[in-house]
Amino acid sequence: MNACRLSILLALLFAGTACAEWVKLEGVSYRGNPSNDGDSFHVFHQGKSYFFRLYFVDTPETQARLKERIDEQAQVFGISPKNVQKLGKEAEEFTKDRLKKPFTVWTEWMDAQGDSAMPRFFAFVRDSEGRDMAHELVGNGLARVYGAQADHPEGPNRNGQWSLLEQRVQQAKAQQLGCWSGKFK
Repeated sequence: MNACRLSILLALLFAGTACAEWVKLEGVSYRGNPSNDGDSFHVFHQGKSYFFRLYFVDTPETQARLKERIDEQAQVFGISPKNVQKLGKEAEEFTKDRLKKPFTVWTEWMDAQGDSAMPRFFAFVRDSEGRDMAHELVGNGLARVYGAQADHPEGPNRNGQWSLLEQRVQQAKAQQLGCWSGKFK
């Protein structure tokens, strides 16, 4: 079975909808899981469990087994490899804290791959106050602008998203937040 067919089958199995159709899940709950990190996490909605990864961002890794990624992120963030996991844990806690109240997920069930047995899908996530999690992570110096992109169903499009996120990076640097604070050097 090719990857597209598998993705469609998984989307139908787990969501009851076809690929490329945006679905809005409201009242979603964060679920703790050892594979959660700042940009990927397990959730619960209407009796079903899902695993989502945020569009547009990459937070530092939390698992030592991903040495190559940790070395790459250390270069990008300008921090030592040993501090990547510390920053990753901070990003994970930030996400967990922001999503402690029911939140909203927009997904089109696009396969985000990964090494989990559970399918992982890309998503836009807004916390209970309507703040976009990718923007919040980047704006607090806890993620880089990187990875899969999509036009948000409520706007802005991918170019607008990218531009806004790059502005948030510059603000985080200017305010010396997260990885830009110097505490992870």
